[in-house]
Amino acid sequence: MNESKNQRTTLPGDEPRQTNPYASIFNRTLPMWKRRTATLPDEARAKGVYPKHNKAYPICLPVEFASHNLLPEVRAGAISLFKELDIPWHDSVADGPSNHLRDSQVQCVNALFAMVADAERIKLAFGGAVDIAEVLPIEEGRFLTFEYIGPTDYFGEGVRGGKDVGRRRGTNCTSVDATFLYKTSAGVTELALIEWKFTESYLDVKERSASSDAVRIGRYAGDIAASDSPITLDVLPIELLLDEPFYQLMRQQLLAKRLERDRVLDAKVVRVLHVLAPENAGYQDSLARAEHRALGSSVDDVWTQLLRTPDRFLHVEPKVFLDPSVTSDEYVDRYSPGAGSA
Repeated sequence: MNESKNQRTTLPGDEPRQTNPYASIFNRTLPMWKRRTATLPDEARAKGVYPKHNKAYPICLPVEFASHNLLPEVRAGAISLFKELDIPWHDSVADGPSNHLRDSQVQCVNALFAMVADAERIKLAFGGAVDIAEVLPIEEGRFLTFEYIGPTDYFGEGVRGGKDVGRRRGTNCTSVDATFLYKTSAGVTELALIEWKFTESYLDVKERSASSDAVRIGRYAGDIAASDSPITLDVLPIELLLDEPFYQLMRQQLLAKRLERDRVLDAKVVRVLHVLAPENAGYQDSLARAEHRALGSSVDDVWTQLLRTPDRFLHVEPKVFLDPSVTSDEYVDRYSPGAGSA
């Protein structure tokens, strides 16, 4: 979730040219959750108008209940934290969260917000992916934070139209959905950058302008060409890394390298943890151009070939969050793919 959020939002009756079967599962199950959950008032069970389309859908909450997209144990604290850190909500309704039940930022916050104050949940969720002996504070009073952009504008993303307009967490610059800091069993301090995917896919070719490409290449080409770059250009030229999801993957990996090089927060190692369901075939099929498809049958096939440091990019399966000791009973009921479908 960061500068380029150009994936289509798949809604029943508004399908893109290609569809994502994984998204279709939740188009069925999430309205079922909306009808049965005790966390919503009865008025919130109606269809909701999705502001982007100005049309009502079962998978959306009525806009006046958009804040209820955040689970009760998360709602007040998350809204307060995002306001304090000046983080915008994607597809925001009245400066709060989206009313779309399949919103990935909302799912991420529903899953991770308890970890802001509870380091043990971080160990439970991510200890299978990385070696966590001790979770360290990432910000004052927090073990986990959201929409992290780092302390330095490494890529000049805050400069627009020749003016330094600054950066804002979560929009118009390279952000990662969440971040935590930890020590390994060997005593090494590491930083984890979490990118959260729910039902995203990028199945349609997104045409770009030459001027936009030139700006993007100017920002990132130097880092990609560096001798210690985490990404090789031997596989694809930079122009073909500007298609999603590679554009996002590339920028986050470059950010991780810069943070590691500068030992930000004393971290010797910085890893990107990519939360992605193996069942999300639409994401893996997001190979927009023939040059991508020539390298493999999935995004993972291609991305693996582009990485010079594979250990700095790790997948985390969302099923680890379908455990009440990591999240909550309500989270498990809401987001289990088969929940309520019997």
